[in-house]
Amino acid sequence: MRTLHPEDIDGVRGVMAASLATDAIPGFLASDIDRALVRIAADPASTVVAIEDGQIVGYCTPRHDDLTVMPDARRHGHGRRLVAAALELARDRGLDELQLYVPLHLPASRAFAAALGFRYRSSLWQFHLAAGHPVPGPAFPDDVVVRAFDPARDVDFDAWAAFMLAAFDGHPTPMDWTPSVLRAVHAAPDFDPGSILLVADAADPPRLVAFARIEMLDDPEAGTVGEVGLIGVLPAWRRRGLGRELLRWGIATLRTAGAGRIELNVEAENDRATALYRAHGFQPAIEWPHWVLPTR
Repeated sequence: MRTLHPEDIDGVRGVMAASLATDAIPGFLASDIDRALVRIAADPASTVVAIEDGQIVGYCTPRHDDLTVMPDARRHGHGRRLVAAALELARDRGLDELQLYVPLHLPASRAFAAALGFRYRSSLWQFHLAAGHPVPGPAFPDDVVVRAFDPARDVDFDAWAAFMLAAFDGHPTPMDWTPSVLRAVHAAPDFDPGSILLVADAADPPRLVAFARIEMLDDPEAGTVGEVGLIGVLPAWRRRGLGRELLRWGIATLRTAGAGRIELNVEAENDRATALYRAHGFQPAIEWPHWVLPTR
């Protein structure tokens, strides 16, 4: 066991691809592998890997709730050792618990988690909006102005990380975006500045108060799918309808770009968000249960 090295990325990719083929994790596509690896590679100290005969056979990234072992290397004790290493990593980062996704359809994964003392806490849901379901277009209030992300102007990733964390203050699952992760995501070849809409105070336009990010995905079964990836609003600017209008902007923009189904992810405990999404026609489609283990 050790922390991730840059040269380990291809090995982690192999573990992900083998798991995708064997475990059929709901909602996880081949296209998600590269997206995940960009974020993992940007913060290598956040991932621990298991090595057998010089090969990467497993990894655990607590910040993504993910522990995966190569199918033909399971039952060798790698999962237990990865949990022990991940607990140390979580402690070093001041986390009170280690959270992992435990698939509903894999009894062995649930038995493994329970044997180590993990307990179910909550679920993340993927909601789907059917193609053609009518949704009003956005109409932002007069006290804000909106603009697209500008790579030439919006270059302070320390400020971006602080803003995004503030916009998700109070979220049921703590966020941990770092400047290095944001820098890596924005440097990726497929990054589209038009995928981010920024909302600012009309009385002070440099002051950002909310944002949304969308993405286009290729699903082998569903075709071109749109994702409303993030909607964040500073606490002082909530309950003014900004989240609703950002959602409507995301849906309209994705549909204009050719998306059929629209999807988004939401914590089941986030009652206000789930109510907003249901009111716009979204329905729960995939559940990702989260199990937790205290770090102390």
